[in-house]
Amino acid sequence: MKHKKLVRAIILFSFLFLLSSFASAQNQSNDTIQLWVTVAKKTMVDIQPDLLAWHDVFPGYETNASDLVGWSSKKPAIQIDNIGSTNISKIWFNTSYPPDSPFGTGLASEYDTGNFAVIKRNATGGDNDTYFFVNRVEYNESELIYLILPSPKSEWAHGRFRSANKEWFWAINVTGDNCSDQIFKITKDPHNQSQLGDYDLTGCNVALSGPAARAGGTCREDALTPTAQPPYTGNDMWGYKNLHIGTDTNYDNYTVAVHWNCSKQVTAMFYKWNKDAPGAQEDGNYSKYFSEETLKPGQHIIGHVKLRIPYGTAAGNITGALTVTVQEE
Repeated sequence: MKHKKLVRAIILFSFLFLLSSFASAQNQSNDTIQLWVTVAKKTMVDIQPDLLAWHDVFPGYETNASDLVGWSSKKPAIQIDNIGSTNISKIWFNTSYPPDSPFGTGLASEYDTGNFAVIKRNATGGDNDTYFFVNRVEYNESELIYLILPSPKSEWAHGRFRSANKEWFWAINVTGDNCSDQIFKITKDPHNQSQLGDYDLTGCNVALSGPAARAGGTCREDALTPTAQPPYTGNDMWGYKNLHIGTDTNYDNYTVAVHWNCSKQVTAMFYKWNKDAPGAQEDGNYSKYFSEETLKPGQHIIGHVKLRIPYGTAAGNITGALTVTVQEE
């Protein structure tokens, strides 16, 4: 008897439930609207991480992952994200550098980490396999007793291209007031702690770049070409030239630029990834965009970063900056 009553109760409950569901369905309705937006064109870029720091690196050394601090991935690399709404067609860099020579000051605050930075593309083949300075800036210095300069020595400013434990000596003729078309010289075999390297800048009878630059001898030379494109014209003119830095069989391709005003402290900028540098937009220049492949919104590329700490860098904390610039298609 109790079992029959239970069955009747279940049947009644199910009927009431179905009736309630039917009634609820009769009280519901829906409609749909369309969502529509026009995304405005805006070129935007994000570079991460926003800090790379290396700890306890000795002068004459190049950084590696074990020196890296404060970055959990332990990868000395940067990721450049297209966070805008337009295709990016060109990417290049600038790095900070000291306003004048920091060497001999004994102050870490006079140096600039941006002037130590080298970057490599995340690819293989050709220039992709090499770390290059974005823009390495050097300054003329007092006479080196072992460096042989053309006579009279007073007509030649000279300095070094420093890259960790390697140094190449360079010189430029400062006879007149305008250095933008003067002779620029650079040695081939580098100087370091264990070898003197090439030091004679008098017999440079080969060109700064190209096959002729690999024809032997201890140094290369050529006349600089005055910049023709704004903003590096008029009172901001520079002289520039492509050049090989290294021996006849092991060298890197850079472009060097020297300010026209010889009466100022002579500054030589050696650059690769900086398309804002003097002469960088001239035809046939060795400088390159870091990327000219289309980077669509939401895509990213990677670059590997190291520091090359030159000899003679004062101990202490040194800061600097790496800036990425992008251009839409």
